[in-house]
Amino acid sequence: MRRCHHCLVDVEGNWEVCPLCGNPLLGTEKEATPSPFPDIPLTFKKHLAIKILSFISITVVLVAFLIRMIWPTKLNWPLMVFFGALSMWLVVATIIRKRRNIAKGIVYQIALLSLLSIFWDYTIGWRGWSLDYAIPLLCGTAIVAMFIAVQVVKLEVRDYILYIVIASLLGLIPLLFLLFQWVSHPFPSFFSVVLSIIMLVGTVIFRGGEIWAELQKRMHL
Repeated sequence: MRRCHHCLVDVEGNWEVCPLCGNPLLGTEKEATPSPFPDIPLTFKKHLAIKILSFISITVVLVAFLIRMIWPTKLNWPLMVFFGALSMWLVVATIIRKRRNIAKGIVYQIALLSLLSIFWDYTIGWRGWSLDYAIPLLCGTAIVAMFIAVQVVKLEVRDYILYIVIASLLGLIPLLFLLFQWVSHPFPSFFSVVLSIIMLVGTVIFRGGEIWAELQKRMHL
């Protein structure tokens, strides 16, 4: 079995370099031995995910209705919250179906859907809804969806930790909208920024060591 002296792990198969850091492996192919551990497929608690999503969706929609009853506005808050909850359902459904690359898929979805929303907004005459609502809600619901997915799907820390940081950093993009006054309705952007800061701070406090170790492996430090 070949060994990477940088990552301090044994690598099976015909690898010439370490799949984690890219450094050359020591040892010979003849020494390769089968793994004594069975290959257990990734599992997840589907019913738990549905219960959590249902509770969050119903709660936020009811709160939106209550807020509109107390402070009536022209803006249809319940409808906007409903679309946000629907986005969260779609994101979680997608990542459960593609759960081998959950965190990476969420980051791609944030970037792709944000660009699409700007394109659609520009195409119909630029009403500003993409900056006011679409991008902040996408970032906020994606961060929540990623947190739920990590809790209900059995993942290794290295499989999601960097993508949580990236998603949280993307969630800070609406801060630019606030600073440059590009939005007419600042609450969604404010929500996304606060949620991102909470996620970043929590991740650094509780998983700072894993983040640094993963950066060292991926950037060959």
